Order: sequence, then structure tokens, then C-alpha cells
Amino acid sequence: MHLATYQFRLLFTILLVSIATSLAALDIDQLDRTETIKKWGQVIFCQRIYKMPEVGTRLYDFDVEHCEKAGLLMSEVTVKYSKQEQEQLKYQAERHSAALSRNTSEPYHSVPACRAYCRELTEIREKRND
Repeated sequence: MHLATYQFRLLFTILLVSIATSLAALDIDQLDRTETIKKWGQVIFCQRIYKMPEVGTRLYDFDVEHCEKAGLLMSEVTVKYSKQEQEQLKYQAERHSAALSRNTSEPYHSVPACRAYCRELTEIREKRND
């Protein structure tokens, strides 16, 4: 593995983990459109890599459950928008997810960051629904 590739993977993982740790202080209902697209895109990215056969052996049962709940949270956050705007947000989030996929050479390297990200969003959803 080339040093530059390793550094990119490390940077990408650190970025996702730092985003997840910054979610703790986040009021999820106050996200603007851009933040919603980015966060939803990251959830979609995690959901996609969790379905890959090469990633399946690195997952726990709760990983998939947390990622599904994170996706539900992002859907719930968008209810403040019209149906047309919700569709646009989802389309843009999927494009953001595709960009993340293109920049990830080995999806299984993202599992720890996705695990932390989806778990944090799940906790936010549970606190929000209490």
C-alpha cells in the first residue's frame, strides 16, 4: 500500500469519527439544508457499505440496526420540508454518498467511523423521541 493511500484512508476515517463526536452537541432539528444533505449522505454511504459482502464479516448485529435508525432520524428531520424539497434533499444526499464512495478505496476501512456515526445518530434519535 502506498503511503499516500494509507494517509488518505486514515484522514477519511479520522474525519468521519470527528464528525460523529461533534454530533453530541448538535441540535439535529436545527440543521440547514447543506448540513442535512451531508449528514444524510454519510448515513446512506454507511448503509451501502454495510450491504457489501466484504464488509459483512466486520459488522455486529447492532451496526445495521443503528444505521437503519440513523436513516430514520434523517428522514424525520426532513419532514419540515415539502415533499418536493424532501425528494431533492434525498437526491442530493445520495449524490453526496456517491462522492464519498468514489473517494473510498476500501469500504471496510470506514466501518469503525460508520459504527460511531450511526450509533451517535441513534442516540440522538432516542433522546429526541423520549
